[in-house]
Amino acid sequence: MRPNLVKRRLAQDLPVLGTMCSLASPLMAESLGHAGYDFLIVDLQHGESNLGNVAAMLQAVSSTAASPIVRVPDASPLHIQRVLDLGAYGVVVPMVETRAQAEAVVHSVRYAPHGQRSWGPIRGALYGGADYFSGSPATLLTLAMIETARGLANVDEIVAVEGIDGCFIGPNDLSISLGFPPEQLALPSEVEAAIARIAAAARAAGKSAGIQVYSAAAARLRFDAGFRFVSVQSDIRMARAAAAELVGGLRGSRPPSRAVEKEEE
Repeated sequence: MRPNLVKRRLAQDLPVLGTMCSLASPLMAESLGHAGYDFLIVDLQHGESNLGNVAAMLQAVSSTAASPIVRVPDASPLHIQRVLDLGAYGVVVPMVETRAQAEAVVHSVRYAPHGQRSWGPIRGALYGGADYFSGSPATLLTLAMIETARGLANVDEIVAVEGIDGCFIGPNDLSISLGFPPEQLALPSEVEAAIARIAAAARAAGKSAGIQVYSAAAARLRFDAGFRFVSVQSDIRMARAAAAELVGGLRGSRPPSRAVEKEEE
């Protein structure tokens, strides 16, 4: 089966870097894949993509060296099994709060006797290879999102589940669940303590800790703190930030657009 280089690097305790694909644009996904990321996460939870276009998104990512991963909308077997059948090489599952939920996620990823996934990797086997059935348990990446107070309380049991390769922290939802607003430049000390607690639980279980961040500086700090699976920003955030920087730089060196129009009249 085609190797999952991200999972291999994580097994060696090596860092991997990626970003979120919030836009339903195969061309954008393909462009990002050629930028050198280790993985791209097609976001079905908060992004534009859905089951109707995820195959095209995964085909675009698969044309690059980046590993194609999907954040599903929820832990339902329908979403997990469909994106794997269509060629996702890993799933990020949001709002996992208990051991039982983590076990159910693994059952959706794996075939019997270790799971309940139905056979039919219509594109997964094309991308993965003819030995998809035997090779998928060791190849597909399964990450549980720990992003609520309840998930935090049960993190040791969640990361201990066989088949869960690690956890992925959503700082905004975690902040909300702990009583703080999202999108803060500096996370409250209580949230940082929770993040450290989750990372420590993952390491103690021999699993990988992952997190979403919003700058290169934040990514370096998380790597230094022992996180190994780090997603930085998203396609739409990067486009917006680059555009704002360009416009701000130009307007800092020339009159605003309306003033220019008046000069040219």
